[in-house]
Amino acid sequence: MSNPQSTRYASLDGLRGVASLVVLGYHALLVVPAISALYIDKVDPSAFSPEWWLFKTPFRLLFAGHEAVLVFFVLSGFVLTLPFLSRPPTRRSTLAYYGRRIVRLYVPVWASLVLALALALAVPRNPAMGGWMGTHHAPTVSSTWHDPVLLFGTSNLNSPLWSLTWEVWFSLLMPVMFLLIRFTRAARWWWAAIPLLMLVSAAARFDVIRRALPDAGLTADLLQYLPVFGIGMLLAVNRNRLAAAAGRIRTWWPIVAGALLLTISPTLIAPNGYGVGQAFAYLLSLTGVAGIVVLAFASPVRRPLEARPVQWAGTRSFSIYLVHEPILVATALLVGANGWWWLLTAAAVIPIILLTAEVFHRFVERPSITLSRAVGRAIEGRRATAPVPAAVQNGGSVSAGP
Repeated sequence: MSNPQSTRYASLDGLRGVASLVVLGYHALLVVPAISALYIDKVDPSAFSPEWWLFKTPFRLLFAGHEAVLVFFVLSGFVLTLPFLSRPPTRRSTLAYYGRRIVRLYVPVWASLVLALALALAVPRNPAMGGWMGTHHAPTVSSTWHDPVLLFGTSNLNSPLWSLTWEVWFSLLMPVMFLLIRFTRAARWWWAAIPLLMLVSAAARFDVIRRALPDAGLTADLLQYLPVFGIGMLLAVNRNRLAAAAGRIRTWWPIVAGALLLTISPTLIAPNGYGVGQAFAYLLSLTGVAGIVVLAFASPVRRPLEARPVQWAGTRSFSIYLVHEPILVATALLVGANGWWWLLTAAAVIPIILLTAEVFHRFVERPSITLSRAVGRAIEGRRATAPVPAAVQNGGSVSAGP
């Protein structure tokens, strides 16, 4: 059982596992042209159509892919902050953090790109399929060398890697952000700092702001996503205070339902660009995402998240995240998926994806964790006495989960 004082929250591992399965379901649904049109072409679904039920009702919680990535980002900010709180950072410990984190992220990503490239060469991409499937093009020399760097975006060879771009940027900037939180004493006024971060993230999505920024594809998205990681950092700093407040609550179901529904609130706004209404819905969604993370470590919700099957998904979440999309795309191309019948095929291939994730975890991800620890120890030297919290060793992000 986890507790608010520990440096390892098993329930957050479970939440990461649930989020990875949501992303898997989301991508499986995107193969269906009617669903793809909602996200790619921004089509508003007809009332009571199958896609309406999946997109405009609480059923969307099962397939809220982008929101699940936001959960990953908040989790990263939360978990990566914990060792900085329990052990004041020094120059050497910070360098060791960089060594561990870079190895932990890049080795599995590179291995997933080998798998994705092999599948893309074995099963040629077909842009003529249109929709989401049509965004997958044949690999090029440029993308083959560009994707492993991550820092400047990725192709659709393995599309979930887009989120790893921001994971890496946050990992590099995290010590600076931690010092900034200390310098501004944001931990004391976190109740205002978190809404401020949400406002910055929402504002960065407006076209007028994006056009004003240089290299908007990088700077505007950094401005959008870094504050989401920052929310997790502030939640970590105040985790004991939040847990104490949660201990005074007796009825939880309205809070749980509210957080979940807030998370998918952008669904209620017509997908016609990004205006004030969409920005407000996005703010509500971020509020729900932050609430879900707090619920996961400070409420009775943590108990089901600590169940063994959920924990299995949590410890394999990064592997699930990295391998699922290339397998789904290759399978959809092989069977010529073009309608709702694809979901029967998807149901059959999901166990194969989970088995592949298990193999990937054992032979790629787990060794990368061992290597990352060794790198950290080598940088810190034998004088290092405080162990790295298990939550950080195991990832704490999209990378142990976008």
